[in-house]
Amino acid sequence: MSVSEDEAPTQDLEFDMWEGQFEFVGDLYNNNQDEETYSYNGHNVYDESVDLFKPKRNGLKKSEVQVWCEDLSGHVQMLQQQMSVLADNQTHNDERYTRAKQDNAALQAKIIMLEEQLRDVELRSEERLGEEERRHRELVARVDREKQLQVENCAIRLQALELENSSLKDEATRCRNQAEKLRSEKIKIEEQLGVTEGILLSLKEEINSLRDQERKHKERAEANQQLVEDLNLEIERLHGERNNALTNLSRTNTEPQTHLQSQLDALREDHRSLLEAHEELQAVMLTKGIEEGRNLLSDSAGTNSLAAELEAMSQDDHFGERARDELKVRSALRDAQEVNAKLRTYIDDILLLIVDNCPRLLEVRNPPAP
Repeated sequence: MSVSEDEAPTQDLEFDMWEGQFEFVGDLYNNNQDEETYSYNGHNVYDESVDLFKPKRNGLKKSEVQVWCEDLSGHVQMLQQQMSVLADNQTHNDERYTRAKQDNAALQAKIIMLEEQLRDVELRSEERLGEEERRHRELVARVDREKQLQVENCAIRLQALELENSSLKDEATRCRNQAEKLRSEKIKIEEQLGVTEGILLSLKEEINSLRDQERKHKERAEANQQLVEDLNLEIERLHGERNNALTNLSRTNTEPQTHLQSQLDALREDHRSLLEAHEELQAVMLTKGIEEGRNLLSDSAGTNSLAAELEAMSQDDHFGERARDELKVRSALRDAQEVNAKLRTYIDDILLLIVDNCPRLLEVRNPPAP
C-alpha cells in the first residue's frame, strides 16, 4: 500500500468533518446536563422518536452522536498522523536499504580487489618458488659435477699409483734377473774352478785369490738379497699407504654426500608443505566464493517482503560473517608468506653452511684439458 492510497480516505474525512461543525451555542450546557433526554435506549440503540436537536433554554446541546462523531474525527486525525509517521518510517527504511545496498556493492568490490591481490601474491610466490627450485637444481647439478671431478681426480691418482706400483714391480723383476745372472756367473766360476782344480794345486795363490773373489761375490749376493727384501718391505708399505688413502678418500666423499642428501630431503619436505598450504588456501577461497553466492541468492529472494527487509536491516550477523571470512583470507595469506620466508631462510642457512664448511663446493672449476 502506497502513501497516496492511504491519504485518499483521510482527505475525504477532512472534507466531511469540517472544523466547528458541532459547536455549542451558549454557556449553560453544563447546567442543563441533568435535563438531557438521550436518544439511545439502555442497549445503546438509536431511537428515532427522540429529537436530537431539542431546543434548550440557552442554545443547542451536543448529543451522543455528535460526541461520537467528534471522537471519530479525533481517531481519524490520529490515524492520519500515524500514517504520516509510517510514511516517514518507510522513507527512512528505503534510505537505509539504499545505503546498505551501496555498502554491499563497496564490500563486494573490496572483496574482488582482495581476491586479485591474493592471486597476484600467489603468482609471485609461485614464481619465487620456481626460481628457488631452479637455483637448488643448479646447486645440486654443480655439486654433482664437482663430485664427478673429484671421482675423476681420484681415478687419475689411482692410475698413477698403479703405474708406480707396476714400475716397482719391474724394478723388483730386474733385481731378480740380476741376481739370477749373478748366480749363473757364480756357477760358471765354479765350473771354471772345477776345470782348473788340477792347476789350483800348483797355483794356490791364485786359488786363494779366487776364493777371495768368491767370498766377495757371496757378500755382493747377500747385499743384493737384502736389497730385494728391503724393496719388498717398501712395496708393502706403499700398498698400506694406498689403502689408507683410498679409505680416507671414500670417507670424505660419503660424508658431504650424505649431508647434502639430508638437506635435499628437507628441502623437498618444505616444498611439499608449501604446496599443501597453497591447496588449502585455494580450498578456502572456493568455499568463501560459494558462501558469498548463497548469501547473494538469499538476499535477492528476500527483497520481495518488507518485513524481511526490516528484519535483515536489524541484523548485523551477515556483516560479521563477511568480516570473519576476510580475516580468514588474510590469515591464510599471512601463513603462506611466513612459509615462503621460512623456506628462503632455510636455503640461505644451507648456503652459509656450505660456504663455512666446504666452500670448494661452490667454486666454479674449469674442465680438465683433454
